[in-house]
Amino acid sequence: MTRGRYTVNEVEERTKVPASTLRQWERRYGFPKPERSDSGYRLYCDGDIRSIEAMKRHIAEGVSASRAAELVGQKGAEALPNSLAGLQAALSDALLQLDESKADQVLGQAYSLYSVEAVHCELAQRVVARVETLWRQGEVAVTTERFARAYLQGRLQTVMRATANPVGGAPVVVACAPLEHHELGALILAVLLRRTGFRVLYLGADTPVRDLCVLARELRPGGVVISASSPESVACLMDARSYFSGLAAVVAFSGAAFNRHPELAESLSGVFLAADADGTVRRFGELVRRGALSA
Repeated sequence: MTRGRYTVNEVEERTKVPASTLRQWERRYGFPKPERSDSGYRLYCDGDIRSIEAMKRHIAEGVSASRAAELVGQKGAEALPNSLAGLQAALSDALLQLDESKADQVLGQAYSLYSVEAVHCELAQRVVARVETLWRQGEVAVTTERFARAYLQGRLQTVMRATANPVGGAPVVVACAPLEHHELGALILAVLLRRTGFRVLYLGADTPVRDLCVLARELRPGGVVISASSPESVACLMDARSYFSGLAAVVAFSGAAFNRHPELAESLSGVFLAADADGTVRRFGELVRRGALSA
């Protein structure tokens, strides 16, 4: 009795991957590896379906098909944890060892098991916070912390580019405050807002307030979100507080500095949405539903 139980048409229906694509993957990458019935028909097992769905997820997140096939194959060759806690530990270890290939494997496993939101908020953000803590405690070199942050930001930028940006409607501008170079949190927020359906313009690190205001006058964005983690960045925002009133329908502030002191947002003529990216996106959506902003 063979372990394969699903025909190619059944697999296509379950995974939404066309049969022609499955055959193409099989020819090019040796994946998947269906068994054959006595009549010569391809038969796929549950494990094949899980691997196909993992491959599909990798490609949707901007990974090339050839690299996605490698990641799926590596998953089968080396057991990786399934729990978020286990994946956090595995990703931390890979980044602390400067092992980019292993980090790719761990993230590949995570994307195959969890939503993009969970991978970014519960895995990437927490791992980089742990590495940063180790650096501040003098347990790892600054170069290790920079590597971990740069690696994760690069992966997020890939996801950002792979996520379709809606056409039409007022955009949402996401930027880091002046002197703010830690953009992981802002990137995560930009990705999640775009995936929620907002047209997002991401400006990146160390954005001058005056230039942001010039852009806002040109684009008339529905919302502006500014991220800051350091007291120095907040001080720059305070010096420019007169610019924020009426900048957009919603002017919001996020990041570690505002997580510690949410009242600062009000003094900048803005709002503090939430202490985490998921909560920030939900709160933003609530403002949309109340008519303060159009997605």
